[in-house]
Amino acid sequence: MPIKNFLLATRRGLHLTSIHKVLRALRKRKVSLKDLNALEVFGGSGDLHAKDYAPYVSTLEVWEINPKQEMPLKKNLPNAKVKITDSYKEIKKAKSMYNLIVVDNPMSTYDEHCEHFDLFPDIFRIAMDSTIIILNVIPEIDDHAKKQYPYLFNETQLASRKSFYGTNQPEKISFDKIVETYRKHATTNGFSLDWYFFQKRTFVYYLVLKIRKS
Repeated sequence: MPIKNFLLATRRGLHLTSIHKVLRALRKRKVSLKDLNALEVFGGSGDLHAKDYAPYVSTLEVWEINPKQEMPLKKNLPNAKVKITDSYKEIKKAKSMYNLIVVDNPMSTYDEHCEHFDLFPDIFRIAMDSTIIILNVIPEIDDHAKKQYPYLFNETQLASRKSFYGTNQPEKISFDKIVETYRKHATTNGFSLDWYFFQKRTFVYYLVLKIRKS
């Protein structure tokens, strides 16, 4: 087993992964995980973090565009409803609603999209009256991250970040500015932001938002 996979398996066994820390923080805020109807917007193979929270939620639906991932998803998430679909198109027409929406989006640009920005504002149309949204956000990157992932913060990504967050410094965005951006999106779409917290992954953070229908 590669060392990276071994370390991940060890952290999982000890419930030390970043998503496990998110689950503990949700419990401290009196969130009943067993009452959550969850959606994983970008499923991948289901092996990154979905399999860590899947046992605790009531239901789980997974969207994934790559048909080759259907079998791995069904293996890793045997109780989930798996749908092979373009998430950006699906979110505009989906009829189901969820009170946990997890967006484990890619870190940069892909196809014509950037991070998770094009999910807004449609993400609110599938949110229940009281919903938790978990997003990947990147406040900034260091030299090590840039060397490891040279495609990060390319010209297109920086332009998209500048537009979405409304900033002239898209390469370095404060936590406060990030939260304020999503608060404005929520308010514009009829929701208030009850609370939020960040959980570090790497240079990527989970941003956990608890929104409520106004």
